[in-house]
Formats: sequence, structure tokens, C-alpha cells
Amino acid sequence: MRTALVMSLVLAVVAVVFALQNPQMVRVNLLFVETQGSAALVLILTFALGVAVGILSTLPSRIRDKRELKRLKKSRSSGTSPSGMSSSASSPTSGSSSSSPSSSTEGSSSPVSNA
Repeated sequence: MRTALVMSLVLAVVAVVFALQNPQMVRVNLLFVETQGSAALVLILTFALGVAVGILSTLPSRIRDKRELKRLKKSRSSGTSPSGMSSSASSPTSGSSSSSPSSSTEGSSSPVSNA
């Protein structure tokens, strides 16, 4: 949290210095709208618009991920797996530790050569 605050303050100082060093006026035309502003203001607003578009474009997947996380937490607290089976039926037994995943793949070919 403290690092984010420091980085925000540094970014704000850089933006102020940038604005003070670029006071010249520029004309911006967008379709039927024409406006004037300082070069720094135009660039900062363009950057902010890009950030907003980026955040809005990731919003649907973030909402979907939060819903999935909530559903998984709910199913975990109720003692059922997401597929609907009880947690004891879906988990492997703890007593069968004699067979390891590496011992069952000894005869299969692997991408790593032992030579």
C-alpha cells in the first residue's frame, strides 16, 4: 500500500513537471469537434482515456472470475466439490501413498533423455 502511494506521488510530480515544460497550445480535431489545449493536457487526457479503456476491457473477465471464485468458495464451505460430489468421495484416500506419480510413468517415454 505504501509503495503504491509513493509511486502515485512520483507519477503526479512527473506529470506536473511535464505540464510545466510543455505549455504550448495544440489544436485537436476529432470528427466534428475541434478544441485547443496545452500539449501536456492533451497527452495526459489521452493517457487517462487509454487507461480507462484498458480497465473497461478487462472488466467482464474480472467479474466472471469473481463469480467463479465466489461459487468455488461456497461449494468448498458446503463440503461439496464443484462437480456436485461430496468432498470425501472426490478426494483420493490418504492411505494409498505407496504409488507415486513418478513410479507409474517409468515405462513411458519422456521428453528428457537420461543419456
